[in-house]
Amino acid sequence: MTDEQTSTNKPAGDPLTGGPSDESLVDAGDFWATRNANAGPGQLAQTLEIESWYDEVEPPMLDGLLVANRGEIARRVFRSAHPQTKTIAVFSEPDRDSAHVRDADIAVALGGVTSTESYLDTGKVLAAAKRSGAAAIHPGYGFLSENPDFAQAVIDAGLIWVGPTPQSIRQMALKVQAKRIAAQAGVPLVPGAEISADATDSDLVTAANEVGFPLLVKASAGGGGKGMRAVSAADELIEAVAGARREAQNSFGDPTVFFERYLTGARHVEVQIFGDTHGNVVHLFERECSIQRRHQKIVEESPSPGATTATLDAMYVAAVSLAKEIGYVGAGTVEFLVFGQGAEQEFYFLEMNTRLQVEHPVTEAVTGVDLVAWQLKVAVGDELPLTQNEITRDGHAIEVRLYAEDPANDYLPSTGTLVGFDYVAEPISAPPRAREELSAEEGDEITPFYDPMIAKIISHSETRSEAARDLARNLRGRDIAGVTTNRDSLVAILESDPFAKGATPTDFLDLHPQLLSIPSTSEQAVESALIAASLTADLLAQSDAPWQSLAFPGWSNIAVVPNRRDWTYRRSGEAITKAVVTQYCGDGEGTVAVREGAPAAGWSSAIDGCDFTAELVFVEALGDAGLAEVTSDNGAGAWVELRLDLDGLLRSWIVTCSGGYVWVNDGVDSFTFERAPRFVDPDQAAAAGGPAAPVPGTIVSVEVANGEAVTEGQTLIVLEAMKMEHRITAAIDGVIDNVLVSVGQAVDAHQLLVTLTGEAETNEPA
Repeated sequence: MTDEQTSTNKPAGDPLTGGPSDESLVDAGDFWATRNANAGPGQLAQTLEIESWYDEVEPPMLDGLLVANRGEIARRVFRSAHPQTKTIAVFSEPDRDSAHVRDADIAVALGGVTSTESYLDTGKVLAAAKRSGAAAIHPGYGFLSENPDFAQAVIDAGLIWVGPTPQSIRQMALKVQAKRIAAQAGVPLVPGAEISADATDSDLVTAANEVGFPLLVKASAGGGGKGMRAVSAADELIEAVAGARREAQNSFGDPTVFFERYLTGARHVEVQIFGDTHGNVVHLFERECSIQRRHQKIVEESPSPGATTATLDAMYVAAVSLAKEIGYVGAGTVEFLVFGQGAEQEFYFLEMNTRLQVEHPVTEAVTGVDLVAWQLKVAVGDELPLTQNEITRDGHAIEVRLYAEDPANDYLPSTGTLVGFDYVAEPISAPPRAREELSAEEGDEITPFYDPMIAKIISHSETRSEAARDLARNLRGRDIAGVTTNRDSLVAILESDPFAKGATPTDFLDLHPQLLSIPSTSEQAVESALIAASLTADLLAQSDAPWQSLAFPGWSNIAVVPNRRDWTYRRSGEAITKAVVTQYCGDGEGTVAVREGAPAAGWSSAIDGCDFTAELVFVEALGDAGLAEVTSDNGAGAWVELRLDLDGLLRSWIVTCSGGYVWVNDGVDSFTFERAPRFVDPDQAAAAGGPAAPVPGTIVSVEVANGEAVTEGQTLIVLEAMKMEHRITAAIDGVIDNVLVSVGQAVDAHQLLVTLTGEAETNEPA
């Protein structure tokens, strides 16, 4: 496609799934009619279910809406804007083939790779709006959404700004100033200190001691956990401030930070507010977002399980009063920390986010309000569709953020192709449906340049326990392949006793670190799935062979080692390799065992396993690959229903093969396996001489020099990937032989960064 392109795929217009597009669509205005006319029974039912999430509020007619953002928020805005207006996407080079570009009617290239070179470049975004003929700009969240200069530039260009006034943004965008305004309004504040740009190290330590430890170093601009560091003691302070400033500059273009007392045991509760140009301001109740990793929310819900009615009523009043104080227009969120229980409970103002929040679907689910449609109506001067008394809340909603990262391995980001991301195939009954907001779809590339969130998944039910149960089952039953995700950790959180009891303070994961690495299923269940994967591969290979009618799988006229297939998978942050060894005695029957390590003596005569009977009930192959090929590294698309009797335990499995991965699903749990490589990755072997990059990224700091003596655990390199910094440390005491990278350099995964020799030699006698 050209740099300014009309997409061949129209957006799915689907608040639940953002599903596949119809390439035959030409006019966005015909989208829903065409989809419903062409949909099969299942698709149409899904569309009707999707529409039930919102009360119907038709957005205004706009002559072109550009979303100055990417990923799921761009797609989310497009869905509400259709079919009333032409939708326009912007994209960086890594995002050229991304889902939000495919969804838009028109997409305009910004150039560049990083967010600074693309989505944060005001001039490029405004030029894209002019070039595409946009009448309005929606900023989404993050990037330029809380930049008052950008908002003013949009207005000065004669475009409609879908957001608060630049003055309101300016008053609240810098958290330091927002705290001053809140204090003037009588809202209690968390103890903190402002930090000037020229503060010396001594000044920083003095201010920190006045605030008290532990404390948070927080970016004054932006949000989303970027530019934030927790500091428990003075000796950690200087490095934390430097890292927070660097991350804030890269994320928001502003390195200003401040200190705030880190109050453990609190809840993070926020109030959704909305104002219009006619002076109306309403609240749409609260969301609790206490469960966070690296100060970024991963589980959000409404109503709050811990805030009392009295506290919430007071927070609603405070939030609306603050919004009226600054003449607020549009969607916004006032965030608070809540402490204590019962009548002793109190709250403190944290900040106001002058934009749509990531977790806004939670509010939409319980209120039935389409917040994006409201944004568009308010932007053109309409009054709010509902008064305060007309806004009601029903049931309980929970949202989780699915990230391409490994929580058990210090949240290490995972990049690569999202080979699989779907529900279990029919005919096994699918898990409970949930609303999806997808950043990526199957076949999309997860790059190291942006936030690693793949999707937000939202469950809405009558009670909190039902919503948590349905959401956990939905996550369990998803086929995910190609990247490591935090799916198991999310399931563990939702199914944990503390979560069920509503004991969810902001240090929830610090109190329950085991939830980061608890597998969602037992090892026995994993091994059963491994057997299903191996037997499917054997049976497919046999059914595709020209001699398939002459012999069963594994047959030989001489004594040989039983058939063996090696698989790798991740569990509790660790890559595990196991072998499934099969001794066939007939067509689809035999003995099977799961083994670790090299073949043991005696495998040729007995495998000491369990008896099985396996039957391919249904096979659907996609593409030109033969059935045997789909389980190889080059396989592309097939799913199989396998009925397996394992020592008298009869179970049906769906086994899906694509892109070198095999994932196995029984309708309750999904397991992803990859054929184990026969040889060691040469890049990883080369890294034995020193630390290597765990993921692709950019070098932001080099902490050592050639010839320098280092100790185990010392930071050598700071790498930025997916908008987070990762510290590369020394595994042993030694001496730096050669620093192989420099600041600003892009590196690949497994690329050697530093060569390190053993402990430094001394002249002292032994």
